[in-house]
Amino acid sequence: MGRVEGKVALISGASKGIGKASAMRLAEEGATVVLADIDEKSGKTAAEEINAAGGEAVFMSLDVTSESNWQQVISQTIEKFSRLDVLVNNAGIALVSSIVSMSLEDFHRQNAINLDGVFLGLKHGIPAIRFRWRLHY
Repeated sequence: MGRVEGKVALISGASKGIGKASAMRLAEEGATVVLADIDEKSGKTAAEEINAAGGEAVFMSLDVTSESNWQQVISQTIEKFSRLDVLVNNAGIALVSSIVSMSLEDFHRQNAINLDGVFLGLKHGIPAIRFRWRLHY
């Protein structure tokens, strides 16, 4: 039995890199994983890889800068699995550019993903996780 057997984990930025590795590890440890990312093709492929390895995974499209999209993904997760136990708020980007050459638009986009996305994930993820704890403990 894995350390997170029976838990449901939502991972943002899960189509590749650290997010994908986190999803794979959580699935290996028994969690059902919801891979959420703006990159649908890579996200669906990652979910298929987890399922092929014997885990349970689904992909949901998520733009972390959209509050309504966060609400939708968390709602769909709870509708499908009746719970949310773990949030890995992983989505992020790094635009490699000097401050002198970076456009204000790129700066805002980077901050929207790296800061607003984390805030929105916590804002909507914490109540969903707390609700589950109130119901069962």
